Amino acid sequence: MQLDPKSRKAARFVSRLQRTIQQALIASGMTQQQVAEALSVNRSVINKRLKGNANLTARSIAEFAYVFDKDIEIKFVDRTVSERSNVTTAINKVIHLGDHQTPTGTANPCREFTLESAAS
Repeated sequence: MQLDPKSRKAARFVSRLQRTIQQALIASGMTQQQVAEALSVNRSVINKRLKGNANLTARSIAEFAYVFDKDIEIKFVDRTVSERSNVTTAINKVIHLGDHQTPTGTANPCREFTLESAAS
C-alpha cells in the first residue's frame, strides 16, 4: 500500500500523537480504567483511542490532558527531513568509531564518519 505525501504526513502525526498520549498515561501511573472513569466513558473507548482504532479529536486530546493534569503545546516547526527522503539531514553530526588508537592493516575502524558518509 502506498500513501500519498499528505496521507503519510497525517498518519505519522497521528502515530506520534498516540505514542505521546500512551507515554503520558504510563507516566501518570493511571490505568485505562481510571482514565475512563475520570472521563465518564467506557474503558474500551480509551483503549480504542490509545490503539488507533478511534479517531482522536481535539476535544479527546484535551480530555486526556485534563486527566493527566497537563497542558498541550502545538507548534509548527521547520522540517529537518529532506522532501524526498525518510533520512534526516545531519548537520555537524559525527559518529566516533573505536577508541582512536592507530590500527594495523588497511582498515581504519577508528575513523570518524559524518552521518551522510556513513549512510552512503
